[in-house]
Amino acid sequence: MRIKDLTSAAAVEKALAEYDSLGGQAFRGKYNFGPSTQYYVSHTGRLYDAKAIAGVAYGYQHPSDGPLSNQQLDGGEAGANPVLRALGFTVLNSHSESVDDEREWRIAVWGNLLARRDSAGLVTADAVRAVGAYGNFRGIWADKSRTQKIHTDGVTIGLKHTGQHYPDDLDEDGVLYHYPVTRQRGRDLGEVNATKAAATLRLPLFVITEHGDLRGVQLAWVEGWEDESSLFLVKFGETPPVHVLDHDRSEEHPFQLEGNRRRRRNGTVVTRPDQARFKLEVFQRYGARCPLSGIAIPQMVEAAHLRGDADGGTSDARNGLPMNAALHRAFDAHLFAINPDTLSAEARPGGPSLEDMGILHPKLALDRMPRPEALRWRYNEWLRCTGREGEVPIDR
Repeated sequence: MRIKDLTSAAAVEKALAEYDSLGGQAFRGKYNFGPSTQYYVSHTGRLYDAKAIAGVAYGYQHPSDGPLSNQQLDGGEAGANPVLRALGFTVLNSHSESVDDEREWRIAVWGNLLARRDSAGLVTADAVRAVGAYGNFRGIWADKSRTQKIHTDGVTIGLKHTGQHYPDDLDEDGVLYHYPVTRQRGRDLGEVNATKAAATLRLPLFVITEHGDLRGVQLAWVEGWEDESSLFLVKFGETPPVHVLDHDRSEEHPFQLEGNRRRRRNGTVVTRPDQARFKLEVFQRYGARCPLSGIAIPQMVEAAHLRGDADGGTSDARNGLPMNAALHRAFDAHLFAINPDTLSAEARPGGPSLEDMGILHPKLALDRMPRPEALRWRYNEWLRCTGREGEVPIDR
């Protein structure tokens, strides 16, 4: 009973079909194999544990002997791999030696996960873990032992988003992913650096969401980060971002007050694909601190448009300000505005006072200011909504 006596490609095909029929976990359990940690058969866009497939295929070709057990079979390049390749099958090594190798491996993993989706677009938890797309209980999965060859801290492979702590940060276009904060500060920092490495090396990763016993998986890219607010901007899609937003780039392109990608989905639901990026860029430009209230807790601070998204306002950071959530609501309700000439907040006549709204610092004092035309558009709109449009000259 030797693996070299496996000479039938048809027997391998039967093993692959049984794997697909049972699912990887049940297949390995039936034949007492553990999940692969390095080598995988790539066939019709799917990945399979190479050693287990070879052992079971041997049993299909030699039914009187039965399948080779895990103990009877040498895996890797000294055992199953050359036999499988000789029969015309592709065997991939997940232990990448270079960034290009790792990129190709991750694309192969993505193809496999796409092929194993059910009608609802979900896969089993085992399908995710069996190919190393995710592998621990923490939110960030870098598999440092496998990816440390290409970056000291490893390179993040998977991000788990449970929705329990930050449910509003995930949408159909991506996720604002919060840095880990645990008692293991050194490990937290390593995971942050590993996630930044995925961006700088232009490597995709997988965002995992839980749906009962099943998992949703999206191919994603780290588009940027902001350390003060401890946020990663992660975007879904097949192609990497043109630029990594690792610092404020708001002055690198001409300003336009109008223009956004606001769109309707299914006729009624309005989506705002630039909103997450807008928040990150506002924080990069001004910091994650509300200049009017002084609140500097990132989870309590939002990015407020001056010319609103619904009014065609651009998602340029220069058309925004960081505001605490309560003031953002008051701002959108036209309870106050910022005079573009004095840069000071003014309360709506007959409405709550600045003090009532918690505005402790009425005059904007920022290292960088919003664009004057954005402030003026919003102030003019406020005058109109409060019935004071004719009180002062309006500079269009």
